Amino acid sequence: MKRLPWRVRLLGDLLRGLYYRRVDVIGTPCRDRPTLFLLSHRNGAIDGFVYQKALGGTPSLVSVQLLRGVLRLLFDGIPVVRDKDRERYGLRADAVPSPINAAIAQLRAGGSLALYPEGTSAWNCRPLPYQRGMAVIAAKLRAAGVDFSVQPAAAHYSKPDGLRSRVSIVFGEAFTPQGDSLAALQDEFAAALIAVSPDCADAAMFNRVQQVAWQAAQQGEDYGVAFLRAQKNSPAPPFTYTSSAQVYVNKAAFALGCPFIAAGALIAARAADGRNNVTFFRCLGGLAGALLQIPLWGAAFCYAPAVGLLWLAAAALGWYFYPEPVPVPLPENP
Repeated sequence: MKRLPWRVRLLGDLLRGLYYRRVDVIGTPCRDRPTLFLLSHRNGAIDGFVYQKALGGTPSLVSVQLLRGVLRLLFDGIPVVRDKDRERYGLRADAVPSPINAAIAQLRAGGSLALYPEGTSAWNCRPLPYQRGMAVIAAKLRAAGVDFSVQPAAAHYSKPDGLRSRVSIVFGEAFTPQGDSLAALQDEFAAALIAVSPDCADAAMFNRVQQVAWQAAQQGEDYGVAFLRAQKNSPAPPFTYTSSAQVYVNKAAFALGCPFIAAGALIAARAADGRNNVTFFRCLGGLAGALLQIPLWGAAFCYAPAVGLLWLAAAALGWYFYPEPVPVPLPENP
């Protein structure tokens, strides 16, 4: 039975604590029997670290691109070779063991497993088409006589690429699959996952729902719960987000306190090809910048303790008071 190693879980704790303002969990993940967790995929490689808040050391199927080179130090899981991975790295179809067989072995051994049925992430108004692997795994588990549950969950980001934004993980109820065919299982699982996920008719509706959820979150309500409620109802007309001058002052204070970290994050983010992986590149760039920033703080403490203390205090206060970013609407006329 596979569990995520301590280094990956520690990295997840650090990333969630430093990058996001808060990560709330609504609902309770199933822990009393092997469970197939079906997870929405909204924010690229960062999703795995976010879901760790609720799922702990539960492994997931993960693209082989995250298990190559130095990235192997940051990620772990059951590798999957996708078509684009074969093209990118010149891998054969049998370069790694069958992920479906590995998934079945994981649950037969008494463990649980996280799946991202969309296969890849995109920041859009609705989920990408769900792949059939979740139904295939469930059917084979049932044929093997494994007693297991299925539970859907979705991560709702107020701004996926925003430092100090908030995240809400909403769990649906765990259930025993009832479908008697692959098609029936696929429909059953898709319905369960859509019930907790962003699923708007178009970008305009998503933008209105996002605005309503963000306003509710400012009043103390959970963002994910407010999003799902607004999605079911007719959201109010859109409004204009506003920012005060204090927002820019706070951002400048953070940049002055952590100049190399901020610069590394901004430069690395340019490599992102969509909003769903900006955070991943920012975190990599910020980590690289920290390798320069931390020795500078240390040197300041050694040669001018008062200056070093003030500098570090400015960095900590700049991070703590960094303004919560407002959501950014999706383009309505792409």
